[in-house]
Amino acid sequence: MKHHIMISMGLLMAAIFSYRLANALLAPGFGGLELYLIGGIVIAGALIYGGLKARQAARPQFNAQDD
Repeated sequence: MKHHIMISMGLLMAAIFSYRLANALLAPGFGGLELYLIGGIVIAGALIYGGLKARQAARPQFNAQDD
C-alpha cells in the first residue's frame, strides 16, 4: 500500500511542478523559481522511482525454471 501512495504522490507532484515550470519558462529570465521547480520535479521522480522499487519488492518473484 505504501508504494501506491508514493507513486501517486510522485505523479501528482510531477504534474503540478511541470505545469508551473512550463509557465515560469515563458517569462524572460532564469532564476531561483525555475531552480525550485526543477528540484520539485527531481523529488517527484525520486518518489516515483522509490515507489516502483517498493512495488517490485512487494510482488512475489516467479522464476521461469520453476515450471
